[in-house]
Amino acid sequence: MIRYEAVTKRYGDGPPALDGLTLEVPAGETCVLVGPSGGGKTTALKMVNRLVEPTSGRVLIDGRDVASTDPVILRRGIGYVIQQVGLFPHLDVAANVATVPKLLGWDRDRIEARVDELLDLVGLEPGTYRHRRPEELSGGQRQRVGVARALAADPPILLMDEPFGAVDPVTRARLQDEFLRVQRTLRRTVVLVTHDIDEALRLGDRLAVLATGGRLEQYATPAEVLARPATAFVADFVGAGRTLRRLDLLTVADALVPGRTTGGGPSVAPAATLADAMAALLTSDGPSVPVVDGGSVLGEVTLDSIRAALRESQVDVEVDVEVDT
Repeated sequence: MIRYEAVTKRYGDGPPALDGLTLEVPAGETCVLVGPSGGGKTTALKMVNRLVEPTSGRVLIDGRDVASTDPVILRRGIGYVIQQVGLFPHLDVAANVATVPKLLGWDRDRIEARVDELLDLVGLEPGTYRHRRPEELSGGQRQRVGVARALAADPPILLMDEPFGAVDPVTRARLQDEFLRVQRTLRRTVVLVTHDIDEALRLGDRLAVLATGGRLEQYATPAEVLARPATAFVADFVGAGRTLRRLDLLTVADALVPGRTTGGGPSVAPAATLADAMAALLTSDGPSVPVVDGGSVLGEVTLDSIRAALRESQVDVEVDVEVDT
């Protein structure tokens, strides 16, 4: 668990870069620090591994003030991923991933096994990639190696500063998928910085929305931020498309009406998003769309069931779509 207690950071006599930040990141969850430039996101992130020291307040890990821990020892127990990746150009992929285990004195066999395990985990076949140099990799591949290196010593905490911001949109989406898959497997405590609200909504268990000057405007789940923005700033930052974004957060299973279906045309899987279901409804031959899993029809999804799912998620919306009956 990570806890910020009234943390403020000032540089010289200027206004605060971070202003009295108080929040708690539960173990095994992903907290996304999101907001415009100048909101203190990276400053807050770097306080966890003491790359930045607070002017006042405390940062605690499992109840212990990080200021009481030697920074070198602290950093060896925290994974750190940055936008520029920061791989050592003179080392191959395996040596880059093995950096922290070597510093910790792991034996060679253990390191070799860990490198192969992590390359598999991030979707890079060890036999193909372990001896390549960074310049032989694509941007997305380098980013995956950076994640593998951050996880090498099995740290309980992972810090990610704009980790997917330097790649094209298609690769970025794939890397986000990979991160979600890895996090479902490992359940590390993650603090991630982004200025992209869609990325924040997709990756975060909780969002900390920071305004310019490092002021915390809201700290809540993605659903709560979309449903009930705490301030005008949050509402403006999230934007007018809150309903559509919420449809991407809920699945067909949330709106499933079990039993036989009267719908025709395309079907959807229970793990599909409600945005997918809405698209299918628009092209269906009836008032519903079948929900199919492994060839078995589980039931259907309708416009009314989607509305009900949104209401249960505390999103006050109007969904105005004409569906043939």
